[in-house]
Amino acid sequence: MRILLARHGQTAANAAGRFQGTLDFPLNAKGRKQAQQLAPLLAQYTPGKLFTSNLRRSIETAAPTAHLLGIEPTASPVFREYSWGILEGLSRSEIKEQHPVLFSQLDVNLRGAEIPQQEPLEQFRERLRQGLALLLAEDNPCTVALVGHGRYLNALVVEFLGLDITGPWPFSFASAAVTLLEIQDDRRRLLQFNEECHLRGEQND
Repeated sequence: MRILLARHGQTAANAAGRFQGTLDFPLNAKGRKQAQQLAPLLAQYTPGKLFTSNLRRSIETAAPTAHLLGIEPTASPVFREYSWGILEGLSRSEIKEQHPVLFSQLDVNLRGAEIPQQEPLEQFRERLRQGLALLLAEDNPCTVALVGHGRYLNALVVEFLGLDITGPWPFSFASAAVTLLEIQDDRRRLLQFNEECHLRGEQND
């Protein structure tokens, strides 16, 4: 079985360097273009099911792919982005101004910083497990796709590969990039990571 992962396209918050988390930003013009560019690449793998989070930026990114494949996406809150608590909606400069002590902690250890109202790790991990259960359900087709969020996908790959969830999460997902996972005979592999060939020239836009 194969799982395609794609991060949503760019939003105004991404462009401004803001923590989005569970805030429901739509795609900006560049993000909508990325979604169109993403669709043919995902469609080449002919996923039989397409999952998204229930946040707009994920749903909007998946829409061109769903149209091309002629399938209805399945949106679930299980795939929502990690909640950054009081940091959501803020840029790094705003965090430094409003929460200087917390800002210094973030610079030292983003994962270890105590962010008020953030999603607890065990609660987040439970959502990861629920997400993997949906993706790996026995009645699913042999290839499925998920259009989701950077931090969620990062942790999902860590969980999928059986790495230490309390250790590093090294998988940084680019906007509208594609990653491919495979499970065969209980062997789990990362086959492809952050494919961006379909976005060639975006850096100059």
